[in-house]
Amino acid sequence: MILYIVLVLVGFYALVNLVQVGGSPISEALYFVVATLALGFVAFSLMRVRRSFALANPAPNRVFEIVKCKQCSFKQIKNFALGDYVTKTLGLCTQCNTSNLFIDGIYGEPPQRR
Repeated sequence: MILYIVLVLVGFYALVNLVQVGGSPISEALYFVVATLALGFVAFSLMRVRRSFALANPAPNRVFEIVKCKQCSFKQIKNFALGDYVTKTLGLCTQCNTSNLFIDGIYGEPPQRR
């Protein structure tokens, strides 16, 4: 950050001297090159940082949980809900009507490539 501030100051100093100097074309060209390079580097760097922040927000993963029954072969995959954990008892099984329904596993899908 300090480098950016210094380069901006150097760029503006070179622009001011470019306007005020009425001397040789070599000094005017030198001030113009220094101002262009300094301000161009700062602008390019800030654009890259801004773009990297935009790319740093990936799509959220989809999280699922596997629900099984201890008595029968019932198995269901459903969306994860906040507060769920593995081995949590959920209630009655829809097939055998026993209260043996529990969360067997939780997993997430990897984000899709763009």
